[in-house]
Amino acid sequence: MRGAWAVEVMTDAPDAIFASGAIVFAGDRAGALSKGADGAPVALTVEDGRPMNKEWLVRVREISDRDIADVWRGRYLLVDVARIPAPGEDEVYIFSLIGMKVEVAGQGMVGTVRDVYDAPQGLLLEVETATGTPLVPWHPEIIERIDEEARVIVLKPLEGLLD
Repeated sequence: MRGAWAVEVMTDAPDAIFASGAIVFAGDRAGALSKGADGAPVALTVEDGRPMNKEWLVRVREISDRDIADVWRGRYLLVDVARIPAPGEDEVYIFSLIGMKVEVAGQGMVGTVRDVYDAPQGLLLEVETATGTPLVPWHPEIIERIDEEARVIVLKPLEGLLD
């Protein structure tokens, strides 16, 4: 109704991201911004946001009816990274995982993170390898370490993990 979206939340702080007056940008999963007719990024002003089941119901000033909102289905709402706090010492933002190289300890590079899915059992990394795109669970028994500066995720050598 009135152009509200049911938004899948990919942040630990949706109340801050979707606060009244906050600015979000239209974009895609890789972080590329949608451009308007004038070539500028499409900025959207949040009117209000509230929890609704597992999602958030979000209304933006620039979208006033259901038909216009429906055109935006499947898009992403992005925030300026300067507006979000740096992750904690043992934390990483989901968006920063996409594009990272993936290595297996002692075996070298095996692929690149193509996407990240928030499944009921936890995050799953879609890793593009030479033989396919296996899903790798984000668990301490699988992830050995992350080097954010080098943009590398090192997996523990587990039999069959990337099959």
